[in-house]
Amino acid sequence: MLSSVHSADDIRIVEKEARSLSEAGHDVTVVARSPRPSDPGRIEFKLIEVPPVPRWKRPWVAGRAALALARATGADVVQFHDPELIPFALLLKSRRCKVIYDVHEDVPADIYSKRWIWSWMRPAVARTMEVVERSAARRFDAIVAATPAIADRFRAYGAAVTLVRNTVRLDEFIEPTPTTERRRQAVYVGRTSFDRGLVEMVEACAAVGLPLVLAGTIGREEQVWLEKSSTDVSYKGRLGRGEIAALLNRSLIGLNLLLPEPNYLLSLPTKLFEYMAAGLPVISSDLPKSKEIVEAAGCGFVVSLNDRAALLNSLSMLADNPERAIRLGLAGRAAVARNFNWRHDSVELNELYRRFASLGAAA
Repeated sequence: MLSSVHSADDIRIVEKEARSLSEAGHDVTVVARSPRPSDPGRIEFKLIEVPPVPRWKRPWVAGRAALALARATGADVVQFHDPELIPFALLLKSRRCKVIYDVHEDVPADIYSKRWIWSWMRPAVARTMEVVERSAARRFDAIVAATPAIADRFRAYGAAVTLVRNTVRLDEFIEPTPTTERRRQAVYVGRTSFDRGLVEMVEACAAVGLPLVLAGTIGREEQVWLEKSSTDVSYKGRLGRGEIAALLNRSLIGLNLLLPEPNYLLSLPTKLFEYMAAGLPVISSDLPKSKEIVEAAGCGFVVSLNDRAALLNSLSMLADNPERAIRLGLAGRAAVARNFNWRHDSVELNELYRRFASLGAAA
């Protein structure tokens, strides 16, 4: 597992994919940035050390370091997770190992949300990345796609695609019951940013007198804005998996108010599945995939961010009716158990590696 951007305790890379492959009997090495998990299990970790360099130079420096460590492992299969590693991954093909591109995000769409790229440059950068991915896709042995939309895009390029959604490990969360006690508070977990509804969450919860708890990384501008807001918000920072589960298990409402950025329209927000697994009712913005999931599960409310009254009414309804909130939360837990849990998606990943192992044995 190779990444020059993600940390060695990344949830998808390590806690889901690497651990599932290790449990299936594969020898797994993770090459990524510090920190690594406190419980490595049978996984070996090699940490990338990158000296302070300008942003424009960072992908090259980190990529070279990642490539050197990956080569040193002598791996039969390298699964890389960052688009900036595509040139280095193509070099790994000359080592006669299988190379998999694990695509977490719709990269061309995501570029339109990158505020550090000048707005006038984003269309050209997005088109360039689309060309890079298209030209490289068929040269890799497989594409692992995190969403159906990403899978469809790479199939159109003629690549071999396996869909491995970023769902949740159900056993991380205590199974709720109709008598589960909850604090009267809303919660948001994940990267805290303006494009993920920070302002909308804070202002809506303040308007109905509902405490809000935020957990995850936060940008500098967002941190400054949050510190200036005089509202009942508790920012917990980056939490471990057990701490996140505990926070969700004692909260009443899960918020998923992502703005309609191009990369979010067809995404499968992991936070949605985490809320549902913990038995939390969800209030979500009306992005197509989020709306589809929430409405099909019957686990909460979908609102337009342009309809502030609907958002406030949904918050008030759940905050003032904990019994209804619990019923909706139980429906979400049932939907995760049926479909949106890692037990299903790990099967797809393990099957991909089983085919590679069979090909290796035949050779």
